[in-house]
Amino acid sequence: MPTPTQGSGETGTERAEQPECQPLAAVINGVPEPAPSAAVHRTLVNKNEENRDDQTVVTEILTSYSKGRAAHVLQGISKAVRACAGGFRTTGGGDGPSTYTEVKPLPAPRAGQEALAYQVTGAFEGPDVPLVFQLVRTGSTVVIFYAANYIDGKTPEIPALLATAQAAKLP
Repeated sequence: MPTPTQGSGETGTERAEQPECQPLAAVINGVPEPAPSAAVHRTLVNKNEENRDDQTVVTEILTSYSKGRAAHVLQGISKAVRACAGGFRTTGGGDGPSTYTEVKPLPAPRAGQEALAYQVTGAFEGPDVPLVFQLVRTGSTVVIFYAANYIDGKTPEIPALLATAQAAKLP
């Protein structure tokens, strides 16, 4: 089962079988395309939910780009969300191919100069796994928030405060 990077420098290696879906696979891997000049990965948890089986865990990937390149990340993702609405497959993750059955846009956070959000639904062992992503661009920085629900298939929520608080700290 694929897992984006969770607070470390490790990244995934999956490649989308459909080239138009590769931007989605790249974000799942924790390495958005185009590649950033610098990236920091963090895992965020709500202290009030600590040690609960259903606690919300959000992975944050803070990326920096040379001038003008950050906007390309959101453009590529936006295009891929539309092109891959019916799902896509990836290979190269080590556990065999992965199947994502649906990609759909979600309401974007109100943060930064540009933002988008989407859900990718993974068909792994057990119930479908909703993966939720939010991307916020401010200048040459893109912050990506990611949450998944491997327990019961309900769509996880990324607290709105995360995007607005992070965007407020960016130059």
